[in-house]
Amino acid sequence: MQLCGHSVSPYVERILIVLEMKGIADAVVLSDVPGGFKSDEHFTYHPLGKIPFLLLDDGQSLTESQVIVEYLDAVLDGRKVIPTDPFAAATASQISRVLDIYYTNAIGPMGRVAFGGSATDDELAKARDIDIPAALGYLEKLINGSEYAVGDSWSHADAALMTHFYWFERLMPEFGVNGFGGYPNLSAYWNHVTGTDLYKDSKARADASFDKFFGGKP
Repeated sequence: MQLCGHSVSPYVERILIVLEMKGIADAVVLSDVPGGFKSDEHFTYHPLGKIPFLLLDDGQSLTESQVIVEYLDAVLDGRKVIPTDPFAAATASQISRVLDIYYTNAIGPMGRVAFGGSATDDELAKARDIDIPAALGYLEKLINGSEYAVGDSWSHADAALMTHFYWFERLMPEFGVNGFGGYPNLSAYWNHVTGTDLYKDSKARADASFDKFFGGKP
């Protein structure tokens, strides 16, 4: 199987973290987009011309990072990253959903500016003062505030948090949003996560990919 994309994308990196959690990092090959980004061939695999997508050995493909994570957890060996307890599994999925929908939308104006787009002062202020605090407050109520997001071991929710918060830590200070003050569960969790080898390996991949595509800026 081939995972098409680059670690500069938090959605690609999420899958790589999950493979490491499962202890089978080499089970899927990370590759460039066939035909090049936004090529006709790219659109045959992802109708929106996005990453990631997973190419299966039989020629079929899957899109959407969370869908790919669930598929790989089902078909590959290694420890499960979807908790066996139904409520814990639902909570892990809830965390991923909050990140992918509410949090991502909240930081949207900052992301546009950071990567060459634009946002109005009002959009940036609303993101900083209303939308980002609301998203972080939502997450604050869902996570353990300890070593793991859910339960007593790594889950796919941790992979999602690591990749999104890598960018939070890297980009948000430029816009006056610094750390997780006021969110004790998130703060305690992040202090632990950033000291783990799993996060350090992910950060190194994301840093290298970022430098490759953006030359270290922003």
